[in-house]
Amino acid sequence: MDKSFKKGISFRNKLLVTFLLVSLLPMLGVEMMSYYTSTVAMKTNMNDLIKVNLLQTSKNLDTSMQDYEDLLFQVFTDDNVMSLVKEINDPATDSPEFSRRRLINILSRYSYAKEGIRSIAIFTANNTLITYDRQTGSPYDNMWSSEKDLIHLPIYQQALEGKGRSVITPPLKIDTINNDEQYGFHLARQLSDLNVASLEPIGVAVITVYESVLAQAINLEDSDEMLNSPRLNKRNFLTDETGTIVSSPDKTQIGQNVNDIVTSSTILNTYYNKSSRLWVNNLVDQNQLFKEMYAMQHLTLYSALAAAVLTVILITIFSGRLTRSIRRILKAMRTAQHGTLDVQVEGTTHDDLSVIALSFNKMMLRVSELMNESKRAVEKQKEAEIRALEAQINPHFLYNTLDSINWMAIEKEEYQISQMLKELAQILRYSVKDSNKRVTLREELRWMNSYVFLQQHRFRSSFSCEIECPEQLYHHQVHKLTFQPFIENAIIHGFYGVNSGGLLRIVVKELDTNQLMIRIEDNGVGMPEHKRKALISEHHSEGNEAGGSGLGVRNVADRIHSYYGSRGHLDIQSELGQGTVVTITLPIDAEGEEQDADRRG
Repeated sequence: MDKSFKKGISFRNKLLVTFLLVSLLPMLGVEMMSYYTSTVAMKTNMNDLIKVNLLQTSKNLDTSMQDYEDLLFQVFTDDNVMSLVKEINDPATDSPEFSRRRLINILSRYSYAKEGIRSIAIFTANNTLITYDRQTGSPYDNMWSSEKDLIHLPIYQQALEGKGRSVITPPLKIDTINNDEQYGFHLARQLSDLNVASLEPIGVAVITVYESVLAQAINLEDSDEMLNSPRLNKRNFLTDETGTIVSSPDKTQIGQNVNDIVTSSTILNTYYNKSSRLWVNNLVDQNQLFKEMYAMQHLTLYSALAAAVLTVILITIFSGRLTRSIRRILKAMRTAQHGTLDVQVEGTTHDDLSVIALSFNKMMLRVSELMNESKRAVEKQKEAEIRALEAQINPHFLYNTLDSINWMAIEKEEYQISQMLKELAQILRYSVKDSNKRVTLREELRWMNSYVFLQQHRFRSSFSCEIECPEQLYHHQVHKLTFQPFIENAIIHGFYGVNSGGLLRIVVKELDTNQLMIRIEDNGVGMPEHKRKALISEHHSEGNEAGGSGLGVRNVADRIHSYYGSRGHLDIQSELGQGTVVTITLPIDAEGEEQDADRRG
């Protein structure tokens, strides 16, 4: 107790904590509200600004892609290209190789029309490849030279399904020789004979463009000051429908999933570009975005800390004066706690605390007097215990005496008396030793048989006893002598005046509620209602209990409540001339738990 007293928070420290909370909590609340409001407003405004930026970026992407689609359209409408493709497709052409070379020359001129073009190729309907590769500069060694079945390539089939519309593929990795460009995308369009009404496809034109064209299109410098702000971080990139990055200024990110680069400190905004079927993404670094706000927060925090330190110093000075009298009283209380009961508080101020000091002084005088009285009472109690020990009869003396009488009865061939002495000795041993011990139902019922046996001889077999208990319930445990007062009441009072025909039944059952029910019933004279209520009343005195039992009915009821709480129940029902039924309900699980606790103890 002394240690816990020392560890408690002093009144002075409580004052310090209270003043600090009262002064700091409102300031912190205002600061948090201000921070939350400004953060939400800044995020909202920044998100709107970024969405405008993404819309403009998407338009730049469309404009850039439109330039390459226009170039593809020029190839599609070039009469020389169409005639040469038809000649190559025609098996009757005398010199298809000559037509092929002429077509390659035309494609080479188109390939230099815009920056970022890797190659321009035409896949004819008869599976012939005509291409010019700007990287290799050769019509034979190019990015398509390894493909044999051109008309079954996905790009060829997609162009045919487009029916004259341009088809754009997402960027993918392409073969390179001496170029840093590792990724490219294809624009393809079906070539049709415009002179035929059916517009029969005669081939497919494919322009391969480096991925850097897309990266430049979505990361163009903007003249607007806000859009060029470093807060935007210029982290624009493209993703496909699965979230995979297909174009980015940082080439190491291509192929990764967007979730791999998004962190808790970044804000992601997206915009869907319908023409390319890609998502334009923008990542904003919150730490950079709210850098000025964080600086203002730190300044506010440092100011609050400085104010708190000043507050603590002032409160410490003034609280020391306020709690001086309290410390005197506490010092006197600690002295009294260590056994010095004649301590008195002196020198208190004339305020409310002086009343406490005066009451403490009076209390200590009274405690000193009570301690002296307690010492005298303890001495008298010890004397009484010594006298009680001197008067105590050794149980072993009783057992040995009964055993001697038993042998004398056997020698006289008084076997009935011998049997009664044995049962009496068994009852004494069972009752005297460990009265609160837990025993099995088997032991309790065995003792009960001995007790009933003696009572039957005492009352000249005026009653009989029946016990019903399934074998599987014998291992359950109950507290010793739980049933004795009720059996004694039934024999002495229930069968009062009964010379024959009395029946005492003891039934033990296991209920579905995992409870043990013990019912003790007799067909005796019963009892009036007021006496039944008196037996189970909370205010009934043990001295008035029926039968003068050693433990008593009230004692058993108290033990059941003490051992099992609300889960144990005692009920007594009786009618005059009809007998009495006592029902005891005990929880089986609680018994098992208590048994385990006893074993561990």
